[in-house]
Amino acid sequence: MTTARTFHLPRLASWLALLCVGVNPAHADTGLPTPLETTKFERISTSAEISAYLDTIAAAVPFAKKELVGVSGEGRPIEALAFRLGKVADGPGRMTIMVIGSQHGAAEPAGGEALMVIARELALGDLKPLLDDADIVVLPNANPDGRDLGRRANANRVNINIDFVLAAQAETRALKQALARYAPEALLDSHESAILKRKTLARDGYLTDFNAQFEMSNNPGITPAMRSFALGDMLPMLTARVSEAGLPAQRYIGEIISIKQPITNGGLTLRNFRNTAGMSGALSFLVETKLDSREDSFPTYRNIGVRVDRQLICMRTFLTLMVERRADVLRHVAQARETAPTGKIGLYAGYVVDEAHPKVKIPMRRLDTRELEDLEFRDHRKVIVADEIAMPSTLLVTAHQQRMAEILDQHGVKYEPLSAPMIVRVLASRFDPQPNITERVPQLAATSKEITAPVGTLVIDTAQPNGRTAVLLLDPRSTSSVFRYPAFAALVNKDRDHFVYPAFKGVSRAP
Repeated sequence: MTTARTFHLPRLASWLALLCVGVNPAHADTGLPTPLETTKFERISTSAEISAYLDTIAAAVPFAKKELVGVSGEGRPIEALAFRLGKVADGPGRMTIMVIGSQHGAAEPAGGEALMVIARELALGDLKPLLDDADIVVLPNANPDGRDLGRRANANRVNINIDFVLAAQAETRALKQALARYAPEALLDSHESAILKRKTLARDGYLTDFNAQFEMSNNPGITPAMRSFALGDMLPMLTARVSEAGLPAQRYIGEIISIKQPITNGGLTLRNFRNTAGMSGALSFLVETKLDSREDSFPTYRNIGVRVDRQLICMRTFLTLMVERRADVLRHVAQARETAPTGKIGLYAGYVVDEAHPKVKIPMRRLDTRELEDLEFRDHRKVIVADEIAMPSTLLVTAHQQRMAEILDQHGVKYEPLSAPMIVRVLASRFDPQPNITERVPQLAATSKEITAPVGTLVIDTAQPNGRTAVLLLDPRSTSSVFRYPAFAALVNKDRDHFVYPAFKGVSRAP
C-alpha cells in the first residue's frame, strides 16, 4: 500500500535523484508499476500500455472496471476506469467525479501518466477512502492517436479541445458520450502548457513562468449560481490547497504569445471541454501545469518525472477537495440542473479592458538569462455578457433538418420530427451572420407571429438536460453557435427569418 504524500517543490531534487537510479520512492512498494515507472521514465507510455495497465488495476480489485467510451479516428480504444466501491443508493451524499487526461496526445502526456498512478492509489493506496463517498472515473488517454503519432492533435490534425461545438471528431464525440454516461457532478480536465514557445513568445525573448493554473467553466450559458460558486468559492480554495501542497497555483491566464498582447482568462465558449462539461450542470475545471522546455537537460525524459508529480499534486488535491465539499457541490449541481430550463441565458461573452485596473504585472522569465522580470500587460480579464434572453420553452428547426439533426445527435439533444404540420406562435428573427466567435451578431429584426411548421420540423423541448446547450448551438448570436463557423454561417440569410424559431408558450398541433 502506498503512503500519503505531501509535495513540496524543494523536495523535488531529492525525488529526482531517486528517479535517476530507477526508484520512485512514492510507489516502489506496490508491485504494480506504471508503464512509465517500468521504463524508468525514459519515454512516455503508449496507448496499448495504458490500456493494459487499466486491465491490471481492474484485475487487482473488484470495484474497478475498465469501460470503453469510444474509439479514435484510427480505431484505438478510448477507455475509462470506473471505481465504484459503493452503490448510488448508499445515500444522498454520494457523488461522481471524473478526471480526463491527455486530450493533447504526446504533446501533453503527463496527465495521462499521472492518472495511472491515481488509479493505483484509488485501488490500493491512500486515495481508496475517497470511494466511500464518491464514484471516481479516470480517463487517462483521451487522444490515443495523438499520443502514438507523437503529436498534439489527433490523426486528422485537429485540436480536439476546440471541437466541442461542431463535435466533428471521433475523440470529441467519445468525451461527450462519456459525460452523458457517467453524469459527473465534478470534473477535472488535465493539460500542460509549454513555457517555451519558440515560434511566438520566444521571439520577444521571454518564457512564461508558472507551475499550475486552474480555470472553471465560465461560459455565460452556465447558470449564474454555479458560476458564482465555482469562481468565488471552489476555485480560490483549489488554488490555495495546491499551493499549500508545495506547488504554486493561480487562476488560469490565457496563453501568452506576445509581450504586447492583452491578458485574459480561459476561453468562454463551448469549444472547450470544461465549458461543455459545465453545461451539463457539473462543477467543471481545467488544470494546466508547466511543460518544461525540451531544450533544457533533465534527469528524466523531458522532465517527465517532475511533470507527472505536478499533475499528481493537482489531481489528488482536486479529488480530496471535491469529496470534502461534496454536500455543497451536490447542492449546487442539483440546483443548476433543476433550474437550467428556466430563467435567462446569456448568448454572447467577450473580454474587455478592466477599468478598475487596466494594467497588470506578470512575472516572465528572460530567455537568455532565465531571470524573472515583472512585465506590464493590458488587463482584459473583465467579462461582458450580452444578448441575454429568456429561456424558450421550445425550439423549432424548420429547414436543413438533416444537417441540424447530426449536430443535435452529437450533443445528445433530444428532438421530435413533426409528422403533421403545426401552428405555433414564435419569435421570428433575422440576423447578420458573423463566421467567427469574437464579433457580436446583430439581430436585424424580431417579430412575434404565428407560423405553420412543416412536416419534418425538429421540435426541441428545452426542458431536458441539454436544453441550454441547444439554445447556445442554434442561436446565431451565441458565441458557441454552430452558425459561427463558415459552413453553417452560410445557412443564415439576413433577408429571411432564421429557420430556427424559439417558442415561449408551448406549441399546439393543427387539426
